Amino acid sequence: MSNIPVYAHRGAPNRAVENSMKAFKRSILLGVDGIEIDLQLSADGVAFVTHDIDFFRLAGNSRRITDMRAEEILQLKLGSPLYRKFWYSRVMTFDQFLQLVAPTGIKLSIELKESFLGKIEKIIEVVEKTKGIADVHFSSFEFSILQTIHTMGLNAKTAFIGRKNSDWDYVLSIKKWDAIHLNKKFYDSELMHKIWSAGFPIRFYNVKGNEKYIVHPHESVIGWITDFPEKIIQRQKRNLT
Repeated sequence: MSNIPVYAHRGAPNRAVENSMKAFKRSILLGVDGIEIDLQLSADGVAFVTHDIDFFRLAGNSRRITDMRAEEILQLKLGSPLYRKFWYSRVMTFDQFLQLVAPTGIKLSIELKESFLGKIEKIIEVVEKTKGIADVHFSSFEFSILQTIHTMGLNAKTAFIGRKNSDWDYVLSIKKWDAIHLNKKFYDSELMHKIWSAGFPIRFYNVKGNEKYIVHPHESVIGWITDFPEKIIQRQKRNLT
């Protein structure tokens, strides 16, 4: 059976609010190999574990994170309208997240979002904070964010998140990537084989856990990023904790 590392996407959000303390604790209890998170920057330069550029979807607040100070963000209540009233979650800072997961030794997949564009000092700061993590990589859709990591000599692993319309000849000419991240819809596609032929391993995201290839994946696959880690772990015949 396959034993490809399983990353809980935003901390297994099918059981809790995404990127929340509860979601991360839940994913650790499931026995995942790693956790995938998203980082955005506040107006005062604090890294928060959240995906969207604003909080409308999670908190009913349409303000952009880049227009809010950390103290304002920490007061937000996350979840559905009813959930926010009685059982809300809070947005976590990156520091709070690291305090939770660093002692576990779990792998980390950290996506740096658009608010990091042009923020060289903040990119360096985030990377430096993970120096004690044994297995961590940084991903992004943005070339310049990952190239900052390369040019600053930070000795950190990087993964480019590709789209169908990415300039793949250029992407694959950059040999400093450690991996490529692809949507599962490209599994066994011409693009997947082109990437592997160029020498890059792949992590697939949006994996649901019922895909036939989970049990016997292509040799290029080095990770599954999923909202349903327990399904994949069960398919791999592991024991859940």
